[in-house]
Amino acid sequence: MPDASDPAGSPAAAMVPVAQIFRRDVPGPWWPVGIDLLQILWCPNEHWDPPASQADVSPVVELRWRRAAAVLGPLTTPPPPSRYEEDGYLPQPCAITAERVTDFPFREELPADLRPRLEELVRETGDVITRLAGWKLGGWPTWHLTHPMVFACDDCGTAMTLMFTVASDDETGVVVGRSGDLRIFTCPADHRHGFQVDLH
Repeated sequence: MPDASDPAGSPAAAMVPVAQIFRRDVPGPWWPVGIDLLQILWCPNEHWDPPASQADVSPVVELRWRRAAAVLGPLTTPPPPSRYEEDGYLPQPCAITAERVTDFPFREELPADLRPRLEELVRETGDVITRLAGWKLGGWPTWHLTHPMVFACDDCGTAMTLMFTVASDDETGVVVGRSGDLRIFTCPADHRHGFQVDLH
């Protein structure tokens, strides 16, 4: 994106690939009809005045829903960005194996009849993890900095759901915020509606 502080404007930085997800690896009802590839990219610079749906002081995210068969001649080596501010915004290339796990909502979001059992587990184990940390597709967001909140779709008002979490970790070399999470929320009613990025 052009540098607003430079009257001449710096050359736009190439978007950096963050994740590429194929429907065959993680099938589910959340995939739009006719779409079998999701690509997540971001600009590897901190944006202090980003578009309204993006998180402050973080990379600007872009989602691309595609048909894998329509991707002809994919790049084996993405173009390097012309500039970047943080090494932590340049993920190290890696491949992952999809693993289906059970994720639970924040304890305050659990149905009232399940809370006593959760409190019992806490007494028995001393701790209980309800929301899985790390990079994940779907699941429930962690709320370690604030109380749970709902993001409403700007297009239709539907409560948005967590679509993807980018977590700071050593393996990928990614660091977002103060070693936190960058979460992408999407509208379950229509993937073409705008998405919301939250830094936590």
